Amino acid sequence: MQLPTQFKEQDQCKPFSVTFDELIIDDVSKGKARVSASYNRAGNCIFHLGEFFPPDFRIFDCKIELKYKESDDPIKLLVTRRSLSSEAGEPIVEALLASAPLPLVDNSKSQRFEAVILSAPDFISNPIQLIDENGTHFEIYPPQTNDDLACFVKSDFPLAASNFSNPLKPLMQFLNFAKGGFCGLGNVFAYDKGDEISFRLLGFFRNDPGERETNWFDIEVQADLPEVFLLFSTAYSDQLTRLALDQTINFYRASNVSRRSSVELAMIASHSALEAIVNFVLTHRAGWSKSMMNNRTIAFSDRNRAAARHLGLHAELLKESPKLREFAASNNDIDAFEIISRFRNKLVHQDTKSSATGVQLHEAWLISQWLVEVFVFGVIGYSGKIIDRRVYSGFRGTTCQIPIS
Repeated sequence: MQLPTQFKEQDQCKPFSVTFDELIIDDVSKGKARVSASYNRAGNCIFHLGEFFPPDFRIFDCKIELKYKESDDPIKLLVTRRSLSSEAGEPIVEALLASAPLPLVDNSKSQRFEAVILSAPDFISNPIQLIDENGTHFEIYPPQTNDDLACFVKSDFPLAASNFSNPLKPLMQFLNFAKGGFCGLGNVFAYDKGDEISFRLLGFFRNDPGERETNWFDIEVQADLPEVFLLFSTAYSDQLTRLALDQTINFYRASNVSRRSSVELAMIASHSALEAIVNFVLTHRAGWSKSMMNNRTIAFSDRNRAAARHLGLHAELLKESPKLREFAASNNDIDAFEIISRFRNKLVHQDTKSSATGVQLHEAWLISQWLVEVFVFGVIGYSGKIIDRRVYSGFRGTTCQIPIS
């Protein structure tokens, strides 16, 4: 494995090797094995196993397992490619981990760790120190070159091999929210007090490679990230708030990622993100009773409007949306909350009467995602500037102030 400080995204496909105590193919042990591996652009760890198979190997669905230590449970692999190679005289056999990242454990406890973040928020241009509500430090360093999108992160957090994902969740979800998509944290090296390797994590958590949609984060607000993260991690430590933020950010991410392929799908996912955060705000912050929340005669547009009012949002939402202002004027001056729900309902219920144009849908989607961001900031208690993603023409980097009034 490459050390996190040596990791470069453009070099991911260069193979490395990992020594396992045992390689098992169709329940037949091949003994100790030095296995070649590489990362693809999505952060998937690919094992190259052709040397362990005969030249006439033709079975695709064979069972392949690994053991890092003899006492470990078998690590399952999934064969993803098989073909004959006349040049090498051996078949090409590639497999992925059935579950990633994979812990390679020498000592279960550690005192600090270093890792790589693939496809991090791509306007991180200077080193950033993030500190959570417990005083844990996370230092993030930007890519070394313009062609490299892999960031380096180190922390004084004492990760345990038996529970490495949950302690990293606040940081990962915060970065996902900053990017608007999954950031693949992985290739982790955890060290003990003597600076010896305790364990490694082979592979990455989920990652959305490629270009991202404009959202609240850009270089203009990078200096505010430490403040935002402290507020986010503090709110995230509450179980109910964590559930709401997880659901909201997951739909928010799905909306951003699907935008390039389908504005309709992006609109539906964004509305689901709004439903998640609006219901939380009304129930746990605005004091709505159970009977009010269960009252089906209260339209979601009214709930959305009430949540905005509770969080101090009184601005003109259509200010940066010229086509929606025209639409509202020709439809009894309905507001943005009504437009968002109307467009979403027409898409879900296949109502083709007076369907929205592509530009109208795009403007509605921008406002919907912007509202998700504003509501999340309202929940965590952030007051400051963010990028105003509603602005889709003119100069980039236009900011607005939270709370909006």
